[in-house]
Amino acid sequence: MPIRLDERLTAAANLAAGGATVCDVGCDHGKLACYMVQTGRAERAIATDISAPSLKKAERLAEELGLTDLVETRVGDGLDPVADGEADVVVLAGMGGDLIARILERACAQGKRFSRFVLSPNTHPERAREAAGAAGHRIVADIAAECAGKYYPVISTKAGGAEKLSRSELLFGRFFAEDEDFPVRASRELSELENTLKQNPSASGLAERKALLEEALKECAK
Repeated sequence: MPIRLDERLTAAANLAAGGATVCDVGCDHGKLACYMVQTGRAERAIATDISAPSLKKAERLAEELGLTDLVETRVGDGLDPVADGEADVVVLAGMGGDLIARILERACAQGKRFSRFVLSPNTHPERAREAAGAAGHRIVADIAAECAGKYYPVISTKAGGAEKLSRSELLFGRFFAEDEDFPVRASRELSELENTLKQNPSASGLAERKALLEEALKECAK
């Protein structure tokens, strides 16, 4: 039974390919971990989740697919159940940027280092990008994956050569100025913000977001 992922997780899986061992943190049903092994994108997978019931679903899926020997499940918070360097690639997707940052910061404080991260935050992508840099990683790919009518950042990093990113790069992506689709997405969001602000001029944070988008569009035009 081939696993089918949505566009966002497919993008994450493609960026995570090539490592012998992938760790999917907050794996939920375990689809990504099983997909990575099933499609040969990884030799084995570690699926972690703070929820034991979720891991039971992942275990059942691995069993149904005949992948029990290749997909290991572990209960724990973030990367706590994973040893230093035990995985070549760590995937953190489908959670807020603040939580991703906390997980990366905690792993660093525990002395854990990993060669690659693939991050896809639901919110505050700037926190995820900033935390990856603080962990000594540089961003090598930073794309927007469209899924169910929304765009989600999918960020791939490698250890070594961390760079200082501008505020616009933290917010909109390391390579936003080179992304031909960014002006289209930004202009659409600006239009939505302007309509909202007309109806509610004091809407919290929207005026600042509008100004940041306008500044980013100017940078694209340079």
